[in-house]
Amino acid sequence: MVRQVKLEDALRFHPREQYLTRPMPTDRDEQITRLLGALRDERAIAVAAGSVAALGDTVLSPYVQRAAALAVRHAAPRYLRAGLRAAALLAADGDPRDVVVVLALLWRSAELLTLDPSSEFGAVAREIGRYGAPLTAFAARPPEARTIHAMRYVEVGEGADFRYECRW
Repeated sequence: MVRQVKLEDALRFHPREQYLTRPMPTDRDEQITRLLGALRDERAIAVAAGSVAALGDTVLSPYVQRAAALAVRHAAPRYLRAGLRAAALLAADGDPRDVVVVLALLWRSAELLTLDPSSEFGAVAREIGRYGAPLTAFAARPPEARTIHAMRYVEVGEGADFRYECRW
């Protein structure tokens, strides 16, 4: 029997786990990706945002970073789109400016997948209604303000070893 995992359980922060630095992908990455992929409208995001707000600390920001890298590693836009939903949840529970850094990683991943980043951000933003405002705002930034370099990140490795590394 397969146990149903709730979004709030999958996103719960466990200090000793060191989620961000674990090898990718993990079962938890896949659970979060699947759960976020199901959030296809404003109502679903609103319910999830309420659950996430009750948690306090989450792995949303580390997940977005991992999803951006996994999208490139596996040439899989599903990670990119789940990362965009995760960023919207992250912004819903705090200052939307806090997500700018991770949105730059997702933007770059879309470019590396030869997708139109503006279209990807816009499609998810339209699906999730008012929660998509940070995605729309990021897409409207000047090109030089959307780069990973502006956020002090670099690309490291290739293929299955690809990742983004923070330089601050």
